[in-house]
Amino acid sequence: GKERCQDALFNGVEVKQVKLHKARRIVAEPNTEGKLRLAVADGAYHSPAPHLASYFWMDAFVQDGRANSVFLRKNFWQFCDVLDEYRGSATTFAAVEIDVNGDCSLCNVGDSRVYHIHSQGLWEQMSHDHTLLAEMIACGEAEEGKEYAAIYSDLAECLIADPEEAHFKVHAAAFGLDVGDAVLLCTDGLSDALSHTALETLWRARTDLQEKLEDLRQAVRKTPMHDDLSIVCMRRVA
Repeated sequence: GKERCQDALFNGVEVKQVKLHKARRIVAEPNTEGKLRLAVADGAYHSPAPHLASYFWMDAFVQDGRANSVFLRKNFWQFCDVLDEYRGSATTFAAVEIDVNGDCSLCNVGDSRVYHIHSQGLWEQMSHDHTLLAEMIACGEAEEGKEYAAIYSDLAECLIADPEEAHFKVHAAAFGLDVGDAVLLCTDGLSDALSHTALETLWRARTDLQEKLEDLRQAVRKTPMHDDLSIVCMRRVA
């Protein structure tokens, strides 16, 4: 029911922010440092211009993006300047850098996710959800796996175009991809719509990467009142 897509992604070649896009395969070359870069962002629905917020960070990532907090903090003030007319616009952000050996570094703010998908089809979340519930679990105030009211899924951290919101938290991690493994970045349109078990079941049903992603997209489309969905994925083949 939204007039425009509030997600944005960088697939290693270009930024995409479209209302409807089927899964497709592209060829992305490593940058001059020998790294492939991928990123997603999910504009916060109730902020003034969520589509502009998500697009800003994808465009900035194309220019000189790194999957670390230094990149985010360096560009935060320009983010505030560019969206000054729409102060308070907000977005999540997740990015990875992958080198030729399969070594990955990631950073994220908010609840857009990075998954390490092992060759056997096991999904391992490498990002951290900056939500009220995740923060409560980290503090011992809530239990992992227990059901809580929907309000606790609200964001505790995101990138907000406001100079007073400069002290955001950034999660960073590193991991390695073996041959046959994949790294998948997604907005919460995927993780909120499908359970962890459903993700693994759908993934194992196909061998072709493009077909796997299209199955995920179609499964989300069948869920009532689904959110914007953006996925970008790379599988190590050698």
